[in-house]
Amino acid sequence: MVNHHKVIINSFTGEYSFLSNFYQRSFVLWGIEFPTAEHAFQAGKTLDMDERRLIAAVLTPGFAKSMGRQVLLRPYWNEFYRYEVMEEVLQAKFSDPDLLARLEATAPSLLIEGNTWGDQTWGVSRGQGHNLLGWMLMRIRDDVATG
Repeated sequence: MVNHHKVIINSFTGEYSFLSNFYQRSFVLWGIEFPTAEHAFQAGKTLDMDERRLIAAVLTPGFAKSMGRQVLLRPYWNEFYRYEVMEEVLQAKFSDPDLLARLEATAPSLLIEGNTWGDQTWGVSRGQGHNLLGWMLMRIRDDVATG
């Protein structure tokens, strides 16, 4: 596959930390205010609204992630819903005009969620991975550009 991108952003840190799901910017999804996209994604693992609210209330995205490992997973989470929920979460996060403008400003860069914790589904670790988070972000960015 030919890479038509001139610039590659391969770390969602520093200037590009707003692309990370751990970035602190609250938004409302499912009638609940979440402090980060990570909180919302982890809450989306369950259909129990009380569990979702508990996850939304914890102080850090890291703690939200650990809570997400303990909830009763909704049916077909791993096979299907995790992708749909991530898309919903990102759409809600980037409904913020400031964040959306910052995302648009990354064009035409290739966005790669490079990581050292071994996530090869949502990102790329040790040169391997599907980079689904990066592809979803670029799709949101491209949708805005094409109206």
